[in-house]
Parts: sequence; structure tokens; C-alpha cells
Amino acid sequence: MYQRVIHNRYKGRRFGILLLILTAIIFITWGLGKATYDYFFRKNIYDSLIKEAARKYCVDSCLLKAVIWKESRFNQNARGSSGEVGLMQVRPTTAVKEWAETNHVSIEGEGVVFYPALNIDIGAWYLSRAMKRWEKYKYAEELALSEYNAGFKGMSSWIPANPEGEVLSNIRIKSTKNYVSDIMNRYDYYASRRPAQK
Repeated sequence: MYQRVIHNRYKGRRFGILLLILTAIIFITWGLGKATYDYFFRKNIYDSLIKEAARKYCVDSCLLKAVIWKESRFNQNARGSSGEVGLMQVRPTTAVKEWAETNHVSIEGEGVVFYPALNIDIGAWYLSRAMKRWEKYKYAEELALSEYNAGFKGMSSWIPANPEGEVLSNIRIKSTKNYVSDIMNRYDYYASRRPAQK
């Protein structure tokens, strides 16, 4: 009799605990699934668009992918604190406007700039333009990334007088220094895993 009373008293609690455990398992499974998707799928989903833009603008696809990794972690809906949008965090008032003027097209609304193909095209064009500006410098990538992050005027104080001169150690803005360093490290990582050309 006493056992039956205890059994009935804790019956409801056991159901609650079972429900709590089941909920926890569902959330853990969902979290692992999302993490797996983000790690294995989302980071590679834009590879064909990246390669296409890289060929079009003569930029290494591994560098382009490293910029996207740093700027948005491959989130096409990313929005920056200074108005940057999309995978490559391009600014509608600068990069997008200049790209549109160069290509004689009209961008109807900010929303279209979030589309991965267009966003990557604009960002690759903008980065390529910076790469061409610094092509005679040994550390052209670091200078181009500095320009991409801080703007041409913002980086003027650390442009080396000698084309062989170091860049990274001379960057005066800490956030830009970290930005360039992070991208260059990720660039090396992607380049080291690039399939060998046959």
C-alpha cells in the first residue's frame, strides 16, 4: 500500500523528468546537426561562386574565401555595424555604388546585395581593384586587405616607402592588423588544402 502511494506520487515527476530528458536530447541533436551543417556544408556552399568571381577578377579563390570567412563566417544575411552587408560585407555607399557605376548598372534596393552571387562579385571586384593598386609591392595581399578593411585613406600611414617593405608590423589600427593577420592565416590554411593541379 505504502509503495503504491509513493509510486503514484512520483509518477507525474517521472513523466516530467522523462519529458525534460527527451527535450534535452532533441536540442542536443539539433545543435549537433546545425554545427555539422555549418562546419561541413555552409563553409563550402559558395565555392563555385567564389571560384567564378576569382577567375573573373584574377584573385586567388583561397584569398577570396578567407575574406568571406572573416567578414561573415559564410552567413549571406550578415549585417555589419557600419552598414556592411552580405557574405563579403560590402558597403552600399562605397563598394556597391562604385561597382554599379563601373559596370553601368543600377542596384534597386539594398536587398539584392545580399544575394551571394552579386555580393561575392562586388567584393571580388573591390578586392581585385586594391590588389592591382599594390601589385608592385611584395606584400600586395596585406596592403589590399588593409584597403578593404580600413579604406585607402585610412591605411595611408602604413604604406611602405619601399615595395619590399613589411606591412603587417606597420599597421597602426589594431582591428585592421588583426583582420589582415586572421585572413592571411586562413588564406594559408585554404591554400594548403587546395587540390593539386594535374
